[in-house]
Amino acid sequence: MRKNLFALMAAFGASLISIATAAQSHPGQMRTAEGQAYWEGDPGPVTDPYWTQGQYKYDPNGYLERNWRDPEYHPMTVIGEHSGKANCVFRQRVQITAFDYYHPIVRVCRTPPHDR
Repeated sequence: MRKNLFALMAAFGASLISIATAAQSHPGQMRTAEGQAYWEGDPGPVTDPYWTQGQYKYDPNGYLERNWRDPEYHPMTVIGEHSGKANCVFRQRVQITAFDYYHPIVRVCRTPPHDR
């Protein structure tokens, strides 16, 4: 019993260290807009085909990206404050769920964009 407890405590400590290291590897601070957590700061070149190939323009109302349980939920574009000069900027998501992992970039806009 004591061995299992020690192994569990060691695994928990190692996971806390890895979480702290991952949080420190992102520049800036974490912010949240419309329930989406993102890192403040430029994520670098955006390679997500959703944005680079203009796929979001074919769905201006966001029907393809909406959750059927919450029709006002837009996971790819959120409205919130940011440090950029433009109305809309790209930010890197805080990766918590599998959706965040597969969609690492979020567009943050001060006011709703015209293509939404």
